[in-house]
Amino acid sequence: MIWGKRRFQWATMPDTETCSVSCSSSTQRAIASVMFAIEHKVGEQDIYVGVPSKELMALFDGFEPVSGAALPKLVDGLLLADVNAFEEAGFEFRHNRH
Repeated sequence: MIWGKRRFQWATMPDTETCSVSCSSSTQRAIASVMFAIEHKVGEQDIYVGVPSKELMALFDGFEPVSGAALPKLVDGLLLADVNAFEEAGFEFRHNRH
C-alpha cells in the first residue's frame, strides 16, 4: 500500500471523488483503497490516503509520502474504505476508545 498525508483547513475538502472514481474501475482497487481523517485542531484535519499503486497516488496533489509504520492507529473519521479491511489492518476509531 502506498500512503500519503495532507493537512486540510476548514471547508477545504479532501479529494474523495478522485479516489472513488479512480478506484471504482476495479473492485480490487476499491477494496484496497483507504482514506481517513485525524483531527489536528479545530478546523484542521490531516487526511491520509492509501492506494495500491504509485500511479494512483499521483492523482492526489499535495499529499506527502508517509510510511506504513508512521500511520496513526487511532482514526477520527473514515472517508473511504472497506470497514472490515480497515479494522483488520489494525486501525481503530478514536470514539470507540472513550
